[in-house]
Amino acid sequence: MTDRETYESPPATRSLEELIEAERANLMQVQAMVRCLQDVLLYSDDDDGVMHADVAKVIANLIEEAVDSLAKIMRRFKAGEFGPPPGVALGGARPARSAERRSRGCT
Repeated sequence: MTDRETYESPPATRSLEELIEAERANLMQVQAMVRCLQDVLLYSDDDDGVMHADVAKVIANLIEEAVDSLAKIMRRFKAGEFGPPPGVALGGARPARSAERRSRGCT
């Protein structure tokens, strides 16, 4: 997988599950790097090293929360908890624009 593959238009052959898993993998790699940075900063000779290490720890914790959230979303998706987007019929077709306008009160 290329570095930018998940940020550009995804290939049509990739499923939502694959895209979410790719983002989780990217976030876990970043989290590992930030944890290493935190350790380096904790033991640096810089006067502000400990403060910077605390910032790195917060960043790593936020990334961990994002990874956990993506895992929960994936489980809910697999369980079928997500329906079609609003305004999309079960067959995947959008309602006619005139019907959509009437539902919003437009003429």
